[in-house]
Amino acid sequence: MSENRAHDVVMDIVEGVRDAIRKNDVTFDEYKMAIGYIMKTAQAGELPLMIDVFFNTTLVENMNKKTKGSPNDLQGPYFLEDVPDVTNGKMKTMPHDNEQPMVLKGTIRDTEGNPVPGAEMWIWSSTPDGKYGGFHDNIPSDYYRGKLKTNDDGTYYVESTMPVPYQIPHAGPTGELMRAIGRHTWRPAHVHYKVRAPGFMEFTTQAYFKDAEWVDNDSCSGNQSREFEIAEVIEDGKRIMDIDFVIQPLPAMATA
Repeated sequence: MSENRAHDVVMDIVEGVRDAIRKNDVTFDEYKMAIGYIMKTAQAGELPLMIDVFFNTTLVENMNKKTKGSPNDLQGPYFLEDVPDVTNGKMKTMPHDNEQPMVLKGTIRDTEGNPVPGAEMWIWSSTPDGKYGGFHDNIPSDYYRGKLKTNDDGTYYVESTMPVPYQIPHAGPTGELMRAIGRHTWRPAHVHYKVRAPGFMEFTTQAYFKDAEWVDNDSCSGNQSREFEIAEVIEDGKRIMDIDFVIQPLPAMATA
């Protein structure tokens, strides 16, 4: 590696593309088609989506090679920083929402097994229609998502409603490419978590539902560790997602 990291990364990418062109004997007409597709994707505002579908999980893999805590997963495009605290242990859901209730609970610990009190948690998931509050169908941004803090013993508890599988945006160039290469555009049902605590690295992951549709074949290649693929447990009519997370302390700063 040289001292110019930008040069090294860019040239490795360039060489990877060149190798693919050589290996597959890509023609100039195919090359022009690819340039046209990239331009169309950019004009449709889908370039970040297209890149994330193929490469986001690779960055997560790099993170997980270095962590001693629980495995990270995709954040996804629907995280909102500014959301209200959860009150009464329940997220807001739509009044007509009669789908299966869900309990999200567990404990946040450090890598030594100690509970982490006062850790901030952002938790969000789709509606039973596969939409996200603050993004789709004028659903308020404080529905199906919220922020809470762990208790003195590191535990957390919140109630919501079961999410469902949904398709990533597929009517534009990204969906066109996925169909062209024989891939689908479905994500399995999942719940997002983000954890922050003073002195610890930020932690972001997703939890999935064991044996659910698409859980073994996510269009975005999530759920790679399978650690948070939770078997069905029903108590009092509620799906229980009892998940403990381990978060990693920040590296100690070198002292003179």
